[in-house]
Amino acid sequence: MENFVMPQSTALLLEGGSLRGLYTAGALDTLMEREIYFPAVAGVSAGALNAVNYVAHQPGRSASINLRYRKDPRYFGPMAAFYGGSLFGLNFMLKDLSQSIPFDFDTFYHGSQRMVAVATCVQTGKPAYFEKGKTDFDFFESVRASASLPLVSVPVRLGKFSYLDGGCSCPIPLHWAQTEGFEKTVIITTRQKGFRKTPPSQRMINLYDDFYGRNALFMATLLTQEVRYNALMEEIDALEEAGKIFVLRPADPVDISRFEKDTDKLLNLYNRGRREMREQLDALEAYLQK
Repeated sequence: MENFVMPQSTALLLEGGSLRGLYTAGALDTLMEREIYFPAVAGVSAGALNAVNYVAHQPGRSASINLRYRKDPRYFGPMAAFYGGSLFGLNFMLKDLSQSIPFDFDTFYHGSQRMVAVATCVQTGKPAYFEKGKTDFDFFESVRASASLPLVSVPVRLGKFSYLDGGCSCPIPLHWAQTEGFEKTVIITTRQKGFRKTPPSQRMINLYDDFYGRNALFMATLLTQEVRYNALMEEIDALEEAGKIFVLRPADPVDISRFEKDTDKLLNLYNRGRREMREQLDALEAYLQK
């Protein structure tokens, strides 16, 4: 992509997927190594965690955190939950590790890229879009909220409301990008083409009810996730087919569990994201330049 000029009205949208996000981390590192930076980035859950390091222009940092510390009790498990309110140690990742794996706050906050983290309001069940430089609180708290999975995380209080995983209400912020009026949209997903979700099991419904039964609107959002997700994927497929958006997705199903412990599998997924992004660079350039 020599002599490539990034169109200014372009958004990069990053799906979540817990540790499937290593695929996204690999894809973003391929972009960063080639100095390809989108003017606006919106991330959901693990996508927001990856976006932080992309906007800070730090290739390799997401991979280092997830691969080096996956088996650290501060990263995942009861200790992480005790100290940080989530089975995933989000405070550990976002704050503590900013020293041992230095984070470039200056580039992140003073660079020209926009970043939006998507979270779901527990009181309303609706998505909230928090933008860097436009919140009355620490922006990283909105990233933590975006990645706080239901059932295994305490809701994150931001202002008057509490928030959990953005993927509950907005798996990919396509409609945010459309509302913002971007002329070009690039999406990185963590599921293969054609993947669709199924309704929650009765056991999962019962768990949701035990935890969130008093929040009727949030419960309704949780119980209809597959409806929104599948409709969104149909819309994305149609827009991609029409050449209106560009989508990078795993070529084959990702055999990674939400709480995957096998770091070899995680490393392979990261390298797969790097490789598949590299293979799509020419197609990406063609889309952005047309």
